[in-house]
Amino acid sequence: MRTRFPKPLSLVLAALLVAGCRGELPYQGMLAADLYALAVTSFDEGEYGEAQLALDRLFILFPSYERAPEAQLLLAESYFRREQFVTASAEYGYFADRYPDHPSAADAAMGRCRSAAALSPSIQRDQEPTEEAFVLCGNVAADYPGTAAATVAATIAEQMRVKVAEKLYSIASYYFRRQFYESSITYYETIENDYADTSWAPKALRGIMRAYEQIGYQDLVEETRQKILDSYPTSEEARGLADDSASQAATPGGAEL
Repeated sequence: MRTRFPKPLSLVLAALLVAGCRGELPYQGMLAADLYALAVTSFDEGEYGEAQLALDRLFILFPSYERAPEAQLLLAESYFRREQFVTASAEYGYFADRYPDHPSAADAAMGRCRSAAALSPSIQRDQEPTEEAFVLCGNVAADYPGTAAATVAATIAEQMRVKVAEKLYSIASYYFRRQFYESSITYYETIENDYADTSWAPKALRGIMRAYEQIGYQDLVEETRQKILDSYPTSEEARGLADDSASQAATPGGAEL
């Protein structure tokens, strides 16, 4: 059986040697069950770094420990609690690869989902990590239907999807402000086609409508306007268009005098 080293062995041994220079090596003489119990206690008390050290020692000395799956999941969660999300994701992934049929497999998959979502950057930055989180969380929802993990994962996946739509909208608006109207329409249409069920879709249609106004495509302006009213009648954009129509109709020269 392959020995499990959660982090580079040299780093673990270096930490142990430093501690040894101050006296006895940490956890000297402790059995596997003792190390695991210490890790659990440290974790429960919020001492996640201490939990990681105990688990590192456990994996080095007792790679065949019968509760290795639980220890691995605890290690992953300790990294997550310390907001070391890249390492946490890797540790959850190791659990999923090594123990695919374990009863806690859904928890590990959910941990990867949560870690990926935590790595989703601000809207101003590239959203590739957000797209990865969407895929990972979507897989959890599909692989564990009917579970609490699937419900939470589906919610996170939708949040990531909406965030990608928001990013596309910000790019479209960037081009619109710089009067690159055709480019802005391209991004707005991506939202309309791929994210039609999000709140960004009527906003994108309104953006398309404004771009057509600037270009001078009046027939397409009216077509897009009607699409907003028909497809998203309760949206803020539809209400705004309805108010505009009522205001115009009530002015001299309008349909209502």
